[in-house]
Order: sequence, then C-alpha cells, then structure tokens
Amino acid sequence: MNAIKPLSFLLAMSVSGFAMADVTLNIPTTVDVLVANGEKPSLSGSLFSSEKTLTLPDGENQLAFRIEQYFDKGNDRIIVESDVIIAKFNESGKELSIELPKYRNEVEAQENIKDAEWSLVDQSGSQVNVSEDKLIKKGMQIGRNYSQELMEYNRKGGVAAVAVAGYAATPAVTGTQPAAPVATSAPVSATTAEEMLHFWYSKADEQTKARFKAYVNGQ
Repeated sequence: MNAIKPLSFLLAMSVSGFAMADVTLNIPTTVDVLVANGEKPSLSGSLFSSEKTLTLPDGENQLAFRIEQYFDKGNDRIIVESDVIIAKFNESGKELSIELPKYRNEVEAQENIKDAEWSLVDQSGSQVNVSEDKLIKKGMQIGRNYSQELMEYNRKGGVAAVAVAGYAATPAVTGTQPAAPVATSAPVSATTAEEMLHFWYSKADEQTKARFKAYVNGQ
C-alpha cells in the first residue's frame, strides 16, 4: 500500500503537468478574435465577464483579431474598429493577456486605433515577442472569409505567416495568376483541402468554373 501512494502522487503530478502544458490567452471583450490557427476560435467565459479565455497549444500560434472600442454619443452607441491584426507568437505553458491602449473618446480612438499599440504579456507583466501584420482587403468588407484570407496570406509568406499544410510559403507574385502550390510531405486536412478548393475556384475564369461544375455533376 505504501508503494502505491508515491506512484499515485507521481501520476497525479504528471497529469497535472500535461494539463498545464497549454497556453491560456486572456482576451478583453473589446477584442474580437476572428481566427485562431486557421479556425474560428472557441472562447470560454461568462456572458458578462470583462475577459474571455482562449486555450491554445504549446508552440507557435497565429491569431487574427480586431480591436473594437465603444462610445456613447447621445442616445447612440458608436463603435470604432481597428484593421484586422495578425499576430504570431511562440510560447509554452504560459498564461498570457492582450493589453490594449485606452482611448478617452471617439475622436481619439478614430485617430489612433488603426495603429493601436497593443501588447501580449505574461503573468509577470513582461511582453512576449510577437510578429505582427495586418490582414487588409480592399473594397467591400461584408461577408469576408477570414480563414481563407489568412491561408492566402500564409501562402504568400507575410511577416506574421505560418506554414500551411500542402504549401511552402513564397513571396507575393505579380500578375493575375496565383503562385503555384509547392508540395510538402505534410498531410492536408479535410478543412484545408476545402479551403484550397474554394480558393482556386474563386481564381478560375467562367469557362473553367463551368468545366469544373460539369466534372462534379458527372457530365
């Protein structure tokens, strides 16, 4: 019986170690996380809490998010938004928090939020190294597919890019045709394959789309 107790203690410690291995990210309610590692994030936290929590794996992580500040203007509620920010960082077993600048009013936010000086800090208040960029899309912003945009950004090899399954990051190219994918040994998930399919279909001309539809329909 005495031998079992130390064994149980060691097992409990090892399980506890695995439970603490993830990265916990505390996110203010004024931050809208759009994509986390290529997928729509699942945040935890009560409806009225001032922060939400996102659990990420150890190692390299990539987020796409937007800062949203709200102000009262008469009987109206005004929202001031930043551009979509891409952040890449590499940490393990830490609790991190997103810290944001504070704006006194709508005018100050409008003037500064596009280049907001936010930071990612650990529990001691030390800043974490982050590679940062923006996910810019010209024209209409309604109905954006942020996961697909981020995959294309990663394929082109931006400042905050991460490796994409089935592709090697390459510099952006000129012209109307996208750069050809570079095959790698990494397996392509069903989600990634679908995103790739949507991407190439959107780049095709009408004749190519028609041939693809005929192929799918077995004609």
